[in-house]
Amino acid sequence: MMSAFVFIQVSELKSTGDVATIHKALHAVPGVKTVYFVAGPTDVICFVEAADQAGLMECVGKIHGVKGVGRTDTRIVMPS
Repeated sequence: MMSAFVFIQVSELKSTGDVATIHKALHAVPGVKTVYFVAGPTDVICFVEAADQAGLMECVGKIHGVKGVGRTDTRIVMPS
């Protein structure tokens, strides 16, 4: 099992309804476990899990497909 944090910059937010829509859409992506809207240069942090690297790449690709997602920065969690 692989896991990662995906830091997301939203392309545009026009209303508070957009936040709810993006939140719901990100939770619908297979592999996304948690979604947090945060303050700062990163707008959203998602925690994702997948069986392997290919699954992780697929999950991040689907995150990119969510309307409103601009740029992502993925940090793979190293096993301890």
